[in-house]
Amino acid sequence: MGLIACGVLGVLLGSFPYPPVGAALGIAGELIYAAAVLLFAVGLAREASVVARRPLGVCSMAVVALWPLAARLVAQLLATQEPEGGPASMTFGYIALVVPVGAGLIAAVQIARAGVVPSPWRWAPMWALAAHVAAFVLAQLLFLGLGPAEVQLFAGVLSMLGMVAFLLGTLGLGVIALVCAARLRPDSVAVFSSADRHPRQRGEGADGARTR
Repeated sequence: MGLIACGVLGVLLGSFPYPPVGAALGIAGELIYAAAVLLFAVGLAREASVVARRPLGVCSMAVVALWPLAARLVAQLLATQEPEGGPASMTFGYIALVVPVGAGLIAAVQIARAGVVPSPWRWAPMWALAAHVAAFVLAQLLFLGLGPAEVQLFAGVLSMLGMVAFLLGTLGLGVIALVCAARLRPDSVAVFSSADRHPRQRGEGADGARTR
């Protein structure tokens, strides 16, 4: 449910023109996202962890979960220390590209290898990551090929692609998690078959001899 809530908040974020409301929604979404991903990583029990609580999987998912909050904090600190486009900001910009993609790739591979999530849904995080990377690469190619002025003509399309990638990684994965949980949940409690009934219910005596 946490990832679904993140997707809904992400859609609502563009509907509020007031920056304080948008910032509050953004922070709330990042907190919910972090809690949801950490819960998937650790699970309420070992068998509920999507990475089977393997250290590499848990650590990579922790980075994925906490990176948006950490990036927001670092960006705000850098904004108070130097003007936009300074060397520290540029360095952090490169780090902000490599860290989440690298952690996301490791986490997706660990989820697929753990075998906790049934096929083919174990590959869903990899699909979501591929959608994010494809949207980013397409935007960069258009920017380099057309220039900053002409690329504005495709701003709507790029924004839509970015939103689709975001929803795949939040709302889409949340729905898949609910579907998988429903499939793995027992449909009913165990019942005794007719062969396992009490001897007296089969017309037998206490000593196992059939009564007449």
